[in-house]
Amino acid sequence: MRRRKRRMSNLPSELVEEIISRVQMKYMGIVRSTCKTWNSFFQDPSFVKKHIGQAAASTRERGFLMITRDDRVQLISVNLNENHKNKDFDLSINRKGALRIGGISDHVVYNISQVFHCNGLWLCVSSNIRTRSRVVVWSPYWGNTRWIDDRKDDWGLVQRFAFGYDKSCGSYKILKWFLFHHLKIFNLSNNSWKIHNVTLDLVDNIEIGYRQQGVSLKGNTYWHAGSYQSRDAFLLCFDFTREKFGPRLPLPSGYKYECEVYLSAVREEKLLVLIRPWRTYDIKVWITNKIEPDAVSWTNFLKVDITPQVDIMFQIKSFFIDEEKKIAVVFGEIYNSQICSIAFIIGENGYFRRVDLGMFGNIQLHPFVYSYAPNSLQIK
Repeated sequence: MRRRKRRMSNLPSELVEEIISRVQMKYMGIVRSTCKTWNSFFQDPSFVKKHIGQAAASTRERGFLMITRDDRVQLISVNLNENHKNKDFDLSINRKGALRIGGISDHVVYNISQVFHCNGLWLCVSSNIRTRSRVVVWSPYWGNTRWIDDRKDDWGLVQRFAFGYDKSCGSYKILKWFLFHHLKIFNLSNNSWKIHNVTLDLVDNIEIGYRQQGVSLKGNTYWHAGSYQSRDAFLLCFDFTREKFGPRLPLPSGYKYECEVYLSAVREEKLLVLIRPWRTYDIKVWITNKIEPDAVSWTNFLKVDITPQVDIMFQIKSFFIDEEKKIAVVFGEIYNSQICSIAFIIGENGYFRRVDLGMFGNIQLHPFVYSYAPNSLQIK
């Protein structure tokens, strides 16, 4: 007698929910488009929270955004593989998808010049020498986007952005500024821009590298900055709740503005700083014990001398750490006869491993990577 096959539609709703909650996030779009019943699960906030939690717990992969050499934005995952036998590490990179407008497969967003992550959402700035900058907010979890327009934009392309949220009400905000003294803030909740005045004595004689982008943490944005006069290096924070810059925050002692300084974050909890004195092989990674708009304290996470593993002309672009394994993964480029994108893994006791990124499929990777943790917030 032939057994009757049980279809998903015949299974109890609780069992279907449990099965779908275990689906990897990269297949979520397929699941949601299969039928209305399955898609309805994602309208339940408790299910979405459960799905995000289980997906994070069931994978060792880390989510990142990477800008490719044709200035597109790709969502990727990086798996840090450990060989316990010889205590060695390696990287595997998998592409999850590209930033698209409204999910239309043939409309990929190009000319991305700046990218900012804040609590699961991405702010991407698309710039073209023939047009003014355009800004789009993207939720990879839901796959939706929202373009932010500024019809009174007369600053041209020389402008900076930051992305954060107001902790008092949860409203996401975009900061756009030019030469510190010209600021605008866009509130995603009420869909409006407003001009913002800055206290001039705070920002006088402050310099932030042209290519440097801020790091969002706990709703605020932090930059590595320096003084024109003293050449001291420090952190500068913009508090999106109070809508103001905080005081200058100290970096680990002994570093001047001429040092190479790169910022990163551990989830929404800690700020990281990688410091490399100019044209040296010494790398130190520090992690915050405490970080607020008006206070910071540091502890050393890792110290490595990479002589002679990497050419001294190696240019660091971004990095992340694994606290448990006590290692850091640094992305960058070497400029020889051609530009080579590489990553190197560094750890305690002089551990070093080089990974050539090269080409991934038909995509040439650009080593600007940004950590990503999914969020259930819908962009309206």
